[in-house]
Parts: sequence; C-alpha cells; structure tokens
Amino acid sequence: MENSQLIAIQTFCSSYNVEYSFIESLQRNGMIETVVVSETQFLHIPQLRKIERMIRLHHELDINLEGIEAIHTLLERIDVMEKEMTALKNRLRFFEPGL
Repeated sequence: MENSQLIAIQTFCSSYNVEYSFIESLQRNGMIETVVVSETQFLHIPQLRKIERMIRLHHELDINLEGIEAIHTLLERIDVMEKEMTALKNRLRFFEPGL
C-alpha cells in the first residue's frame, strides 16, 4: 500500500485525543492493522472509520476492549450478511424481473 494511504499513529492519537496504548491494544487484539515504515507505526486510512467507531464505543459508552471486540465481530458478520443478501436479491431479480 502506498504511503498516501497511511497516517502516523502519533498524529492520529493527537488529532483524536486518544491514548497510544489504546490503538496498540486494538492492534494487539487483531481488530486493526498497522504498518511500520522507517521505525514509525502507521494506520491505514481506509480503516479510520472502523477505528473511530471503536473510539466512540470506548469513550462515549465506556465499553471495555473485550466488549469492543465482540461488537466489532458482530458488526463485521452483519456486514457480510448484508452483502450476501444484496447478491441474492440481485440473482433473484435476474430470474424474476418483476420483483
């Protein structure tokens, strides 16, 4: 992935007023991916929406890391199921155009 799709974790943490250790915890638990370039850790910009959601869950709703992980897993499963449902609806429309 090119560097234009990366943001330094230090920059992200200062912009979002988040502790570096929280981002490390998310990475350690496999909820986000980081990249090391020239001894600096970076986040992928496309996953910022997901990280922002996790920050809101933690700060606004006071949900611990285990709870965030459970919610994250469930939301990913829902997303996969919605994509499958859309694909099935499209196939159904192909065979039954009136629907």
